Amino acid sequence: MNLPRFLNREIIISLLVASFPVLCLAYGKGYNLPPILLLVAALGFCWQFKKINYTTQVKWVLSSFSIYFLTYLASTLYYGGSFSEIDMPSRFVLVLPIFLLLLLYPPKVNILTLGFIIGSIVAGIVAIIHIYYFHIPRAFWDAYKHVHPSLKGYMPIQAGNMAMTLGLISFTISTYYLSQKSWWKFTLSFIAALLGIYASFLSGTRGGWVFLPIAIVYLAFSNHQFISKKVVVFTIFILGVGLLSLSQTQEVTKRIDSATYDLTQYQTGNEYTSLGIRLELWKSAIYTTEQHPIIGAGYKGRETLREKWAHEDLVNAQVIKNYLDSHSHNQFLEDLSVRGIIGLAALLAIFIIPLSIFVKNHNIANSPQQKMINQCGAISVIMMIGYCLSQAMFRHNSGMIFYSLMTVILLATSISMREKQS
Repeated sequence: MNLPRFLNREIIISLLVASFPVLCLAYGKGYNLPPILLLVAALGFCWQFKKINYTTQVKWVLSSFSIYFLTYLASTLYYGGSFSEIDMPSRFVLVLPIFLLLLLYPPKVNILTLGFIIGSIVAGIVAIIHIYYFHIPRAFWDAYKHVHPSLKGYMPIQAGNMAMTLGLISFTISTYYLSQKSWWKFTLSFIAALLGIYASFLSGTRGGWVFLPIAIVYLAFSNHQFISKKVVVFTIFILGVGLLSLSQTQEVTKRIDSATYDLTQYQTGNEYTSLGIRLELWKSAIYTTEQHPIIGAGYKGRETLREKWAHEDLVNAQVIKNYLDSHSHNQFLEDLSVRGIIGLAALLAIFIIPLSIFVKNHNIANSPQQKMINQCGAISVIMMIGYCLSQAMFRHNSGMIFYSLMTVILLATSISMREKQS
């Protein structure tokens, strides 16, 4: 028997959506293909967008993503910068047709969750191959692409953060299956969670580990109504033991020791270390913000001011010389120094608005599956906020695409499930 036409569309779109987490880390720049296919599909159905119920939540998402892009455009026009500066932030606008498409044809939850689980497993396997077969210092490091061409297109920090998000989303899914007493699905998703988180550890992406405890506490608090306290404590204990074991691997301990060494060196006056460079760039961004607090200094203006701070011996001259046109290694300070308070407000909006929607929809959800989807969305946003504290995630194509597409996928699913419930 042939399936109804609308169901075929939903399944095809769901498979396209699920391919995103699967392909993200399967190969270098694997995050590029699914968004392109989804955008083409969205443009093919754009004539149906008038059928969408443009609720307050939908309008807030459309507005916040659009305004974030417009702050880049306004800054570029005001300071006479290159239009290449608005290329990457345009992703936040390009995902909006996909958002509307997914409101029309919401992803099948079972297909979507399977995509996250497989994506987390893939991330772990790829990272293990990079470390234990290729014998490179960090997983997802394209510095060795001349030896192993398959490494081309990877970035260890970006990829490590993606892997952590996929791992924690898989862990969120595992708590749902635990509440449903679906033991084999719980086991599979829990193993996927460990592999995704382990991939992040093997990447040496220390900034991706900072908010891990916060995410675990959030999940424990959010699931206490559906899972007994004993089971929650036991699950967190098992995860904690697993993470502790993983953290003792040589690759992880090296990164922790390196951070400790860098901090010690910085305190003794050696600022030219991985951590020291970040701290100097943060200082430079703060000084720049003091000069241009409202609209920022723009990219060229920031370079000029960096040279000024180095000349005045406020920041390390060697760091500025070698990182003159670098981002600030902190997305909040990056937007604040380049686009001022206006830019920072727009950045905070694309975090706070989705997070508030996930939390609100979670609180009124009447099924464990709805709560699980909203928890996945909240975890994704919370972890990205953590990543942005030590990395300018949105100065890279991968960070822009990963956050914007992941967010609209989960938002569309959450909002659609809420509308169906109503």
